[in-house]
Amino acid sequence: MAVSQVIQPGEAVSQQREDMFTAGLLASGPPSVQGAKLKLTNIPIGSVALASIGTNTADIIQLWVTDIFVPCNRYITTLGFLQGGTATTDYILAAIYDAKGNLLASSAKAGVLLATANTFKEIAITLDANGNTIAGLQLYGPAQYYIALQGNGTAAGAIQTVPAPYLDICAGVVAAGTFGTLPNPITVPTTFTAAKAPIVYVY
Repeated sequence: MAVSQVIQPGEAVSQQREDMFTAGLLASGPPSVQGAKLKLTNIPIGSVALASIGTNTADIIQLWVTDIFVPCNRYITTLGFLQGGTATTDYILAAIYDAKGNLLASSAKAGVLLATANTFKEIAITLDANGNTIAGLQLYGPAQYYIALQGNGTAAGAIQTVPAPYLDICAGVVAAGTFGTLPNPITVPTTFTAAKAPIVYVY
């Protein structure tokens, strides 16, 4: 019967000597920034005018949902989203769901006031799924998560959404009739629908 054994540095592994065996860690230890990126985005964001990335979209009261890929374990505290061309007067809140559509965490239910067109607005993750105060959220990777935005108005161009064609992400909307009320669970989108995915990052 095979016996489970932990391999130590300097011990043989299948007749091959491994003097620097670290079981998946870098030789110098864990990376200082998990995932090798400061921010994890749902789409590539390069050095281009932010106004040209997406489609100005009215923030009617529903969940604007996009998936995001987390390559390794990552603790996040902040979510950023791209504001639209008339980003004023309305409020936006953010939420994070797992791959099955279960609510994990959200920003404050009052949301943040939009300001400064075509710039990223950052919002803190402060509540767990039960409404308890938290300082951030542990994500586990590699895994798929879903980011959702909800606005309280109908201002044209309040947020920027991903235009067609873009087939690298899942995107759609989920009905949500009252601002500050987050449905749980949700049916997550499994295909891409144009002008439904908010442009987001987490860190």
